[in-house]
Amino acid sequence: MPELLSYQEHGPVLVVRLERPGSGNALNRQLQSELIAAWEHLEADDALLVGVVHGGANVFSVGHDVPELLDAADDSSLAAPLDGLFPHTLSKPVIAAVEGKCYGLGFELALACDLRMAAEDARFGFPDTNLPVSYRLASVLLPRMTNVGISLDLLLTGEVMDARQMQRLRLVSRVTATGESLSQAVETAGEMARRFKSAGAFKKQQIWQFSGLPPVTALNLARSAATAAPGGG
Repeated sequence: MPELLSYQEHGPVLVVRLERPGSGNALNRQLQSELIAAWEHLEADDALLVGVVHGGANVFSVGHDVPELLDAADDSSLAAPLDGLFPHTLSKPVIAAVEGKCYGLGFELALACDLRMAAEDARFGFPDTNLPVSYRLASVLLPRMTNVGISLDLLLTGEVMDARQMQRLRLVSRVTATGESLSQAVETAGEMARRFKSAGAFKKQQIWQFSGLPPVTALNLARSAATAAPGGG
């Protein structure tokens, strides 16, 4: 069975490319498994500090593989994304470089990255509101990243938003010219690697852990973590 993604190492940066252009980079089970393997490689290799994921020139990902999803409609466990698909659980940051359509499960994959670089032609949303999807990571992440009203609008109406709208909602970090999101993401990833120099220095998991907590609880946890760290105070 042919591989559905490729990756290259650019010094401390691992660049992962989805390779199902004929299906809009739909995230079938095989592609999900290969993405998980790429994240495991990123996490295990001490020489790699930052990941970048992209889908090529014209599309990031249209989301679920609909025929496969419908075949699994009677088994909710098969409809759910595979454990480990989303990179927010890694200790190392991952940047999504988005060109063209970024829908459904593909949108969730981008949301679970730590930064998003979007080209002018990028489009984001959940137009597949009629699919038998029982759980969305976005229902957890979006209210923390924006607010409940915007989250409900995106999740319930199927509205598609462009890169500038997403930037105003703070869901996109930077907007680039069409065709330049990948180069911007790789450049930013390289700058991050030079700045922090080790996975532990990012303290990424603490940031994700504290987000959404009441401020007093988050501050107490942050203080405890700093005190417990070597040289903390």
